[in-house]
Amino acid sequence: MAAERLEAMFNPADITTPGHYGPSQTALLLLDFHTMLVRKVGGPKAVAALETAAKVRAWAKSQGIQVIHCLIDFEDTPFPTCMGADKLGQMVAMAKADGGEEAIELSEGGSDGEVTFTRKPGHVSALKSPGLEDFLKQKGVTSLVLTGLSTSGCVMRTAVAATDAEYVVTVISDGCADPAEDVHEVMVGKVLSSRGYVVTAAEFQEGFTKAQNRK
Repeated sequence: MAAERLEAMFNPADITTPGHYGPSQTALLLLDFHTMLVRKVGGPKAVAALETAAKVRAWAKSQGIQVIHCLIDFEDTPFPTCMGADKLGQMVAMAKADGGEEAIELSEGGSDGEVTFTRKPGHVSALKSPGLEDFLKQKGVTSLVLTGLSTSGCVMRTAVAATDAEYVVTVISDGCADPAEDVHEVMVGKVLSSRGYVVTAAEFQEGFTKAQNRK
């Protein structure tokens, strides 16, 4: 990203950008990094996305940014009107048998105020997780930073729902992956960038740090 665009994106004076908000008003959402999804569903770059998400998590904690783990509740069942409920139910059964837990790269060392919210299978947006929006409001969070699997699934649906709910949304492009790489590229290049901001992990860390130093 050009230096001018990055500076504009992290303009502390502009309330529509993530640079306006400090650590206490920012939250990192780690979306659906279940072990099974990383291994079998997330596509060829799922492991790399997980590694990036783990690094962003460590950095966010060092900055005092709220870290939120958003997962599917595999102990629950899909809602009755969910399209493809039978197929989804099979995936839920597979996850319960093996790989339903969050990847260890993100679950280990969970402390310092990290929280986890789960949602019913079939609900794609993390904002459907009971209690999550109340938690964000209680914390005074306005800026959401998203990583997750998959780009065209929970990342896209959470981003759209969050912008409709009047959050400032940033997607970490290398902290997401999709089963089809070309779909990932369309999502980050056209779809998500029309609803919020899309940057790499390195760009976000650089821009956020500079914005805080400019305040």
